[in-house]
Amino acid sequence: MIQRARRAIPALLVSWLLGVASFAAASDLPTVLPQNVKVVHFPSASLGDERTLLVMLPADYDTALRRYPTLYLLHGYDADITGWARGTNLSAYAARHQLIIVTPDASRGWYVNSVSDPKARFEDFIVKDVIAHVDAHFRTIPEPFARAIAGVSMGGFGATLLGLKHHDTFAAIGSFSGALAAAHEKPPALAADAPEAMRKALRDYEALVGRFGSQEQKDRDPFELAAKIPVEDVPMLFIVCGGEDQNSETTHEFLSVLAKRRIPYEYREISPREHDWRIWDEEIPVFLDKLDRLEGFGSAMTEGRPEHPRP
Repeated sequence: MIQRARRAIPALLVSWLLGVASFAAASDLPTVLPQNVKVVHFPSASLGDERTLLVMLPADYDTALRRYPTLYLLHGYDADITGWARGTNLSAYAARHQLIIVTPDASRGWYVNSVSDPKARFEDFIVKDVIAHVDAHFRTIPEPFARAIAGVSMGGFGATLLGLKHHDTFAAIGSFSGALAAAHEKPPALAADAPEAMRKALRDYEALVGRFGSQEQKDRDPFELAAKIPVEDVPMLFIVCGGEDQNSETTHEFLSVLAKRRIPYEYREISPREHDWRIWDEEIPVFLDKLDRLEGFGSAMTEGRPEHPRP
């Protein structure tokens, strides 16, 4: 695990250089998955291959007639679709809420459309393929007011980016120790004798998000989106970070952008906490409780009609 990345190197570059991510390794997680989950395989048009979803269903899904809101819960860089289910007590927390939770397999794609690789369109994979498949095959409420997106580390970056960029698709955003510096901080200037590993990392970085300062890079930067989005269009924002997390400093900078524009948000910083599952396990039930207070999430669905429809 990267203890505290040097600020001169963006999060994407750190991950490529070291071959790891600032994330609890899958081998550190419990091995038993909860019972109320389905593993779904489906073809992704955006990626041109078969992808996998972990879908956690409400306890009464097979017996009730209602439709349910959906939370898209994104995994981190060195994790997979089982990370949230194994790293937290998510199944027990979710049992107290009437919602479907979906974790898609996004590999290490950072939830962006690659600038150079047309077969690595991970933004389109989430907002086009995954949502359409879930809405078509599960009893969701297929409306933006009943849809949320959240994630951890790389997934926190992805949730913030996609939630702001596609604010007409999601009602809420949750960032758990999000790597918000990814696609935001300027890569270091390389010396003539820089190691080849560093040069390759920079090439890979620019192949994914574009050269720093380009429109491609800005389109993938949550800071840029937060600075321009109409305040009234911002989904509910819930942001968590450990006080000793390497991402805390960049998170504070992101909060300053929100505060300057008077964009509402809730921020929870817990110490002593680093970049590990303890804080995410503590805070995911808080986020679920906040979702319940949104119209479209707290209202039960009967025969596809909300008891308290959104005005």
